[in-house]
Amino acid sequence: MNIIDINNKDSLQNATLVLKKGGILIFPTDTVYGIGCLMIDHAIEKLYQIKNRPKTQPTAVLMNRNIFDGKRTSALEFDYDLENNFYAGVLTIIDQTDKYAIKFPEMITENQTIGVRLPHHVWLEDLIDQVGPIVATSANKKGEPAPTNFSELNKELLNEADLVIETNEALSGQPSAIINLYTQEKLR
Repeated sequence: MNIIDINNKDSLQNATLVLKKGGILIFPTDTVYGIGCLMIDHAIEKLYQIKNRPKTQPTAVLMNRNIFDGKRTSALEFDYDLENNFYAGVLTIIDQTDKYAIKFPEMITENQTIGVRLPHHVWLEDLIDQVGPIVATSANKKGEPAPTNFSELNKELLNEADLVIETNEALSGQPSAIINLYTQEKLR
């Protein structure tokens, strides 16, 4: 298990290298600890295996505003409050994959839709600037509560990740709401 503090000057560089090699990273977000990888098929399969996640269950993609605005081929069309929540990181939208100039792996999509979230966490936004979109989910085994601090992380996950970024900062503990952009249905 390789753990590095988020304040270590090499944390961003080490995380970038791990992800670009197809590795699995555990990291803090603005809400809970996440676990993720780049949009590389073998890495996504490893992520699903580590989490005991069914391959039929799609996974969200984390982007930052620069990548989102540059890769989405048309403007968002939803009300002001939803837009503010989305850009503040507290909302995951279910969007159509054909609205993006990105090819999403089929395993993380469902019916040509993708979950997209823009986390509001400076270190994570910087990482996304370095590596691009990150396939991510909460850093817990299926059915366990999402960890809000390092001590709550599942020991098996810690051992299976290629790198863990530790922080002492308080995470909100509130997973993002999920809204289908086209049906306006709130899924969580």
